[in-house]
Amino acid sequence: MTSTAQNVTLVLSGGGAKGLSHVGVLKALEENQIPVDQIVGNSMGALIGALYASGYTPLEIEQLVSSNRFKDWAQGNIDERFYYSKAYDPDAYWVKIPLVQGKGGLKQFLPTNFVAPYLMDYALMDLFSVAGALGQQSFDSLMIPFRCVATDIDSSKLIVLRNGQLGSAVRASYTFPFYIKPIRINNKLLFDGGMYNNFPIDVAREEFEADVIIGSKAAGNYPPADEADIISQLQNMLMRKADYHIPDSIGVLIESKMGYASLLDFDQAERYIDSGYVAAIRAMPRLTRQIALRVDTVSLREKRFAFKHRLPALHFDTIVITGTNQAQAEYITKKLNPGKKFNTLSQIRERYFTLLADDKVNFIYPKLIYNPESEQFELHLDVSLAEKFEGFFGGNISSTAVNEAFVGIHYKRLDRIGSRIGLNAYYGRFYSSVQLNGRLDFPGKLPFFLGLNGTMARKDYFKNANYFYEDPNPAFLINDERYLDADFGHTFGRYGRLLFGIADVNRNLNYYQTNSFSRNDTADQTTSHLWCPHFLFELNSLNRKQYANSGARLSFEARYYEGNETYLAGSFNPKQDEIKRYHRYYLVKFAYDNYFFKTGRLTTGCYGEFSYSSQPVLSNYTATMLSAPSFGPVPEMTTLYLDEYRAFTYLAGGLKTVFGFSRKIDLRLEGYIFQPYKRLNNPGVGQQPSFGPAFSNPSYVGSFAVVYHSPLGPLSLSANYFDREGNNFAVLLNIGYVIFNRSMFD
Repeated sequence: MTSTAQNVTLVLSGGGAKGLSHVGVLKALEENQIPVDQIVGNSMGALIGALYASGYTPLEIEQLVSSNRFKDWAQGNIDERFYYSKAYDPDAYWVKIPLVQGKGGLKQFLPTNFVAPYLMDYALMDLFSVAGALGQQSFDSLMIPFRCVATDIDSSKLIVLRNGQLGSAVRASYTFPFYIKPIRINNKLLFDGGMYNNFPIDVAREEFEADVIIGSKAAGNYPPADEADIISQLQNMLMRKADYHIPDSIGVLIESKMGYASLLDFDQAERYIDSGYVAAIRAMPRLTRQIALRVDTVSLREKRFAFKHRLPALHFDTIVITGTNQAQAEYITKKLNPGKKFNTLSQIRERYFTLLADDKVNFIYPKLIYNPESEQFELHLDVSLAEKFEGFFGGNISSTAVNEAFVGIHYKRLDRIGSRIGLNAYYGRFYSSVQLNGRLDFPGKLPFFLGLNGTMARKDYFKNANYFYEDPNPAFLINDERYLDADFGHTFGRYGRLLFGIADVNRNLNYYQTNSFSRNDTADQTTSHLWCPHFLFELNSLNRKQYANSGARLSFEARYYEGNETYLAGSFNPKQDEIKRYHRYYLVKFAYDNYFFKTGRLTTGCYGEFSYSSQPVLSNYTATMLSAPSFGPVPEMTTLYLDEYRAFTYLAGGLKTVFGFSRKIDLRLEGYIFQPYKRLNNPGVGQQPSFGPAFSNPSYVGSFAVVYHSPLGPLSLSANYFDREGNNFAVLLNIGYVIFNRSMFD
């Protein structure tokens, strides 16, 4: 058939990342003026087809799908800054598990998806809401009439999506089972249409009575499952074999040759697009024989311009919350749009992801629904709240004594205010701690929170005084700390927090002032009972809570200490009477961490820290240095007693270079210099310490590390240089996080 009355329908198969070949097919069709009257797609074919039907040019689609942001939301690569809330202090958990309370008590809640679809859902809403406003009644109203297919999991049937929310239709068709969280449309739970028909030629003929079908095949039937590849197992278990044959009498099959590729291999986007283009050019003689009509570039441009001219402006005047009660919806609305001052997606994006980072919210599915009467959109958010109970498990496995287990549990409740009660515990040779905390969150134009925190912690430096060798000069130093802290704070954006608090602090230091001690000796003891008002201002966009490689952190902290110090001498100074002193002093600390330059795989960053303390000299050198501020830019430094990096007042900083060997593996090289204003000299047991000359004897830090960022946490192998007596170098392995509960002195 070569009549000019031909009805040409383009059918785009699914295929994961290989489905990007459809973009190359569209480029070739436009260049050769082949008309496309309708589009039918599944999965990735639905996404590419919907973009084209919505007025996007092949070049615009190519730029989108080749970008890092597309790769991130297609693969579910959510940056930690989107889901790791900076409103709380970090801890060492690897995994958090929602706990569901049912007839069987608390049980583990198994996940229904491997990747977080938050960026994808927001992006699809952004991409399709305006064009979709014309297609709410029918997708025939798009620039090019469009259909996509999905699977109704309850009825085990293929359904054709021909109206409603365009972004939701694409999302349903794209939802590979267990990989992406499913959504409901018209109360039906929908998955990828490829479960029943990955190449919906029959839909093209039934829906559009197609005279000529151009079929773009991006993937064949799946090869046998690989026992080491869970995605391949799911593909074969869930996806029905498709018929990719198109008889010559009804159309042309364009088959892109891309070889074997992973469903998620979006790094090869340009190669896939080129493969589709080459395949379409190869099929062009057959296409030109079957299709007589041509659409010139000017006509197509005018058609696209006329369609876009009809599109409404994207402004919303109403936010509709579903899935919650009225009080919970009020909390969410106040947090998302206080004072109703925002009405565009660009304005609300920051607060939207802040809301997603709220630990009381589990999932949000967003939609923009157009109201033709008001000529405004309504922002609909289907909210799934987090389970009230959530368990946390993690810690650190180390080649040193810093092996620790971490466990925590949170109880969360959401009404007009949000509330959370948390209990966590660390247990290890070096560090042990228990913390009970509670918090109330008040949303609004100026959101604020009230918190209460009780912590007990112990650091035993004596048990961590070796690496792979026996330290010839072990130091018996035990730091016990207990405090009760009340806080008032304000969070702003995803990155900022302002905190005012007051704490009642008890500290007990047990130590020897010499390394020549025996089991029969008794340690010196310094106890302190202090009141500590404190203030913190922090902006933190670092992408990870440890071993970050992008973002920045700026913090300013001020503390005031007032209270008693009591010193009891041990067996090395038996004639020393008990000493009691009353102290008043303050500490200010400024820190700046920034990964400021990136070129290719190489990222350069800097870290700087300034500390000033009016702390007096305590009863002896050891107690004074244990109480002094410390510098620790390398995680391992927080586990060692290094008096070379402790001083009342100091300026420190350095550079770091991160080479991204792959998306999950970093090579890190860091170097720092620590310059105290005046070092405190150690005069020996029973002698009063004194200060040395100003700005003398700087100390240096060097670190090289290989870090693998696993789904649970970092695995790091590091070689460190510390300016200290004895062994300066150390090689160590850590699996997990070297993170502890907050101290009132660090």
